[in-house]
Amino acid sequence: MTTFNFPATLDDEFLPTPSLPGDEPAAPGQGPEGLPTPSLPGNEPAAPSPGPEGLPTPSLPGQSTAFRCPVGYSAGTVLDNQTFTDLLLQNNVSYQAMRSANPSLPTTRIAPGTRYCAPPSGSRRLCIAGSTSYVMGVNESLNSLSRLTGLSPGVLLWYNPSLAPSDFVPGRVICLP
Repeated sequence: MTTFNFPATLDDEFLPTPSLPGDEPAAPGQGPEGLPTPSLPGNEPAAPSPGPEGLPTPSLPGQSTAFRCPVGYSAGTVLDNQTFTDLLLQNNVSYQAMRSANPSLPTTRIAPGTRYCAPPSGSRRLCIAGSTSYVMGVNESLNSLSRLTGLSPGVLLWYNPSLAPSDFVPGRVICLP
């Protein structure tokens, strides 16, 4: 029989939370693990921007950041009394396509002014796992896409079972492996 030795309390396993004596404001310096603490020159307020690795920093409440949608999608703003169903009809997309593009957008009681990304008009389903959606460009067809991607027309049709070869037209959302 195997026995496990657990600490008397869970707190024994974790480092204590650092505290400052009194009510002193935090100052730049070295943290308890030897890592530098963040600082802002001249007590400037924090603002969202790319961090040291090029990743975005979090936004502060009340600050607006640039709202961007993926290529082929369009940005929208919920109007007064507009429902999720209204957004689907207005943008001619399926429930799954809109939820995939906006996983945190509520489907009930959407607050006016809420921003969202609308998938390309006509988006009706999600691509199968392991594939991505692609919006056909001007002068693209099944054959030109086959040459561009190096995939046979048969493979492209397999990933798009509801489409016929003549459905591969500019503006159509298709799935690519």
